[in-house]
Amino acid sequence: MPRPTALLFDLDGTLVDSRADLAAAVNAGRRALGRAPLAVDVVTPMIGNGVAVLMERALPGASPAELEAGILEFRAFYDVHCCDATPAYPGIAEALGALQGLPLVVVSNKPAGLSETVLEGAGLRHFFLAVVGGDSTAAKKPDPAPVRRGLELAGARPGRGAVLVGDGPTDIAGGRAAGIATCAVGWGFTPLAALRAEGPDHEALAPEDLPRLFRPR
Repeated sequence: MPRPTALLFDLDGTLVDSRADLAAAVNAGRRALGRAPLAVDVVTPMIGNGVAVLMERALPGASPAELEAGILEFRAFYDVHCCDATPAYPGIAEALGALQGLPLVVVSNKPAGLSETVLEGAGLRHFFLAVVGGDSTAAKKPDPAPVRRGLELAGARPGRGAVLVGDGPTDIAGGRAAGIATCAVGWGFTPLAALRAEGPDHEALAPEDLPRLFRPR
């Protein structure tokens, strides 16, 4: 494809492998309610729509009061432990380095402050012009609002020249709703076969595919 006008990146499952820390925070919430811990592989498919939806999935049958208590415990734990075991995926730093010269922005459903902290902890923050979090606009992906905010910060406009790179259905749907192209990644939390059903415009099987696809120079 021609040189894109901007690349927007999801965070969890795209840039960093945060499964262990997110599962630990989920289990802190479950523990506070007397529930047994869940394995990381069980928690992983629940991730992607923000903490409230994650805890709804992780606490089936919980009352509103129990759910609120679980969310509070999750946040208290995760605020302290969000970088304990959340590395950048192998090859991501090299790919982002090869993409320098393009406007790069993170668009995550994680709160902006935590997104910044996680990016710093993984050694990736310096690659990005800006970070849009789940609290940066009135809605989260798949709503187009945060994607459009990311485009604005990148100095780009809606259109097929910009690309949203992500590992979840919310990324593909959010990019499409904002009127930009999408790229599904093959190393994240959602199997690529499931993402193909969402109709992404591009696929990256490994991080090194990103500069090959989007030709920054």
